[in-house]
Amino acid sequence: MSQILYQFSEGRFSPIEWCDPSRGTTLVADSFRLEDGLVVALESHLQRFSASVAAHTDVSDDTLDAFLAAIPGFLPDEGSWFPRLEAVATPGGATLRYRQRPAPAWETELVIARAPHDPRRYPHLKGPDLEALLELRTQVAPLGAQEAIITTADDGLVEGAYSTLMIWLHGDEVPTFIPFSTPHLPGITEVEMREIAASQGLEVRDHNLLVSDLDGAEVWILSALHGIRVATSFVAGPRLTVAPGRREQWQAQWLARARPVRSG
Repeated sequence: MSQILYQFSEGRFSPIEWCDPSRGTTLVADSFRLEDGLVVALESHLQRFSASVAAHTDVSDDTLDAFLAAIPGFLPDEGSWFPRLEAVATPGGATLRYRQRPAPAWETELVIARAPHDPRRYPHLKGPDLEALLELRTQVAPLGAQEAIITTADDGLVEGAYSTLMIWLHGDEVPTFIPFSTPHLPGITEVEMREIAASQGLEVRDHNLLVSDLDGAEVWILSALHGIRVATSFVAGPRLTVAPGRREQWQAQWLARARPVRSG
């Protein structure tokens, strides 16, 4: 099933062609997994998109409010989807769009590798760097990796190209996250995991870590598309471990937080 791109104008969505020459540069984007009408943290995704559009585009408040109000009723209530909300630059100003995309199959594990460089221009904003980040994944794919891990000049961990990190250091029974003081996208799935930890009485740690600190650790790659994927290997990097059953328990708790996009 192919993607369908819609433009929001005058209070309604209209399909547009992929070849539309004015489709523009992505200024802001947000996406989430939709399973038979259920989404984890939809309100958080809408709030992040709203705040970013308000801060970084010339879309009017009225148009933005109407777009956000229309989204829940426009989402499909059957099937597996990975919709994306977009604000794009066009000759007439920023335009709001909705991209309906089928979701790929669920993934539970993956191989990771260092990103060859850090191309991000806006590390706290989802949208303008997406193409450059996708290129990072393309560059590590020949190594057998499915995600590129961005690092600092001194080999400090930052985030994945399209993900954030949750780490169980060797011997630890509580997870460690990269602090938000290290510039990276405030991942909504990360926030959900922090809340799940709190519900279990776990006090998470926020520490800057080097790649070498991952030796013997269990590394989770977080995203709204797959929830938790366990990194089984770090190409030319430290030895990783996997605790049997832990990912499945946390993934089940994350999925249990899904709510209907429409009430009633």
